Amino acid sequence: MSYLMFARWFGVVSVILSLGILFNLENAREMAKHLVKSESGYILGGVLPIIFGTLSLMFVDSFQIAWTSVITLVGASMLAMGIFRVFFPDSWAALVSSHIEQIPFLFSLFGLMLGVVLLYVGYLAQSF
Repeated sequence: MSYLMFARWFGVVSVILSLGILFNLENAREMAKHLVKSESGYILGGVLPIIFGTLSLMFVDSFQIAWTSVITLVGASMLAMGIFRVFFPDSWAALVSSHIEQIPFLFSLFGLMLGVVLLYVGYLAQSF
């Protein structure tokens, strides 16, 4: 899998999930409250970002300033967030619990922006 395939795949997944959350904000808030208190929140919040972050970093072949740097930045930030969530689960749960009402909307908005950028990188940036 090349970085273009990863950008396309992760961009589509990000846009679909973000739109789903955005159109169902009340359900997303309830799910977020339950996820903070359960073991599945630990897996979704920590393990998955580590897996996808390391997967995206596997495609780094240079550190030149180009559109591929977006994939590197996404991977590094996901890995850092996943490590924080795994090493400090109580701090993560306290942070999320204190902002639980705003998190689904912000998560959806950020995911939508990230998905659009990744789709641009995957489909359009190489054309120019």
